[in-house]
Amino acid sequence: MNTSIRRRAFAAVVALFAAAAALFAFASSNSTTLANGAGLKPAQTGAGENLYNGKKGGTLTVFDSEDFEHLDPGEAYFDLDYQIMYATQMTLFAYKPNQTTVASPLLASAQPVVTNGGKTVTIHIKPNVKFSPPVSRDVTSSDVAYAIERGANPNVGNAYFQPYFGDIVGAAKATGGPIAGILTPNATTIVFHLTAPTADLLIGALSLPLSAPVPESFAAKYDKLKPTQYGTSYEVFTGPYMLQSTSAGKFLGLGYQPGKSATLVRNPNWNPSTDWAPAYLNEIKINIGGAAQVIGLQVLKGSDSVQNDTPTNSNVELAYTKYYKQLVAVPGAGDHYVSLNNAHGLFTNVNIRRAVYAALDRTAMVKVAGGTIVGSVATHFITPGSAGYTQSGGDAGPKYAWNEYPSGNLAVAQTYMKKAGFSSGKYTGSDTVSIVGADNSNGPETSAIVKDAFTELGIPSKIVSVDQSVMYAKYCGVPKAEVDACSTVGWIRDFADPATILYVPFYGPTIVPTNNSNWGQVNNPQINAAMVTASNTVGATPRANAWAKVDDLLVNDAVAIPYIFDKQPSIESANVRGINDLWNTGSWDYAFTSLNTP
Repeated sequence: MNTSIRRRAFAAVVALFAAAAALFAFASSNSTTLANGAGLKPAQTGAGENLYNGKKGGTLTVFDSEDFEHLDPGEAYFDLDYQIMYATQMTLFAYKPNQTTVASPLLASAQPVVTNGGKTVTIHIKPNVKFSPPVSRDVTSSDVAYAIERGANPNVGNAYFQPYFGDIVGAAKATGGPIAGILTPNATTIVFHLTAPTADLLIGALSLPLSAPVPESFAAKYDKLKPTQYGTSYEVFTGPYMLQSTSAGKFLGLGYQPGKSATLVRNPNWNPSTDWAPAYLNEIKINIGGAAQVIGLQVLKGSDSVQNDTPTNSNVELAYTKYYKQLVAVPGAGDHYVSLNNAHGLFTNVNIRRAVYAALDRTAMVKVAGGTIVGSVATHFITPGSAGYTQSGGDAGPKYAWNEYPSGNLAVAQTYMKKAGFSSGKYTGSDTVSIVGADNSNGPETSAIVKDAFTELGIPSKIVSVDQSVMYAKYCGVPKAEVDACSTVGWIRDFADPATILYVPFYGPTIVPTNNSNWGQVNNPQINAAMVTASNTVGATPRANAWAKVDDLLVNDAVAIPYIFDKQPSIESANVRGINDLWNTGSWDYAFTSLNTP
């Protein structure tokens, strides 16, 4: 694996925290039981839905306060973009809405064949899958090869090509042309040759939009432009839906008007026998740019509609109290933690890190985030529903003294301060540590709880509250800023492989001078070596076990303090039978959602 993975859809999780804070405020003002989460009715999670008993027909109206970032499968790396991608494109593999750990063949005709000790991957694709007009021909393996190769084209600028595809022979130096390690011996076979036994990571990445076929004959002229105009003005599609387009394949101004709207219509060349999506809806109309508070009320009180991005604080509260069946809070895709600077200052001492971990009241941090409706106490870093979660302790997490007390335990914390050389169990030095956190939503309260833990241990501290973008750009994402603790950082997986959760935030070689996502500058040789071993491990169960070992090492070394496993809220109208993608952040799946209308 190489370089760094962007924080896809992190804004959604931050917005989740904003929504969650309102629920806490509601709970606190109405009942101690609600505030504590005891006896609180959990929100629906989207699990257990029958995917195939919807009604055909109708138009779904989608409200977005935000616009899309990219509509090109080679560029898309944002949650809102993904909802369009998976409705309009057939990736080699994809997660059905109710799957969280194993992707199913979609464009592929079967699961891949792995040989050569995990260094060769062979995939066969389905015949009779056609591109939308104006291409209107069968998809071939060469179209998949071109799609992946364009991920290395700087005009496309794919954000995850090197981390997930960089072990393909020739990929490390690729610039958008043919890659030696990608072969297409016939029209329905594609073979990947790797430099390392990282087949499982590659296979996981073949569920991402980059694996959706792109015809070179149509796209190459657009890919020569900087940036590419494929997916900006012109595109062809293989999924059940397509952006409304002209006969030449131009969707800009018709199927997509930036900042205003997008329209998905049925792909006339889509063959339902080649796809497991039922595609009940006739049309999806997406309204872009409305005020979040207003559109949320339109959805809850209206019909035939969903809100696509995260609801506001008050609308989550309203949905929970008065429209309970129209609210879903999906767990598993993300977490938040307190990063501790492993490279500079007081927290280079592992026993001080363990002491702070033991003292921190993580239960209180979940409460200020909204309680059990929208989160649970995090006890490690692999998120629920991901491979390795159970193997690394499940809900309880790894069994270490500093991890055993979610509400904090001062006595345990002080034993580690003593091991750090402070005989009284409290810090007696002169250093003042910095705590940087977001200034919106429950960020200030979260930082205050962290400060309380430091104070209990005699550690002087100061809080710096800033806008979240500033928190990353100026402080937590800049190693030379030497921030001691970042109280509101978080991560979202790309797919169920634990590598997408643990690698970038905690692997030493991922540390970069700016836009750094290894916020604690974790660079432990034992952990680094375990990650390399896990990355090269072949087989689902052995791989899950290997990454669980990494997770255990991270908790053992107290490199950071996980405090909440997030649950993402979404709202729908009463007559919408919304289906959520549980593998992701619970996004609405347009290819499975339907309307409960006559």
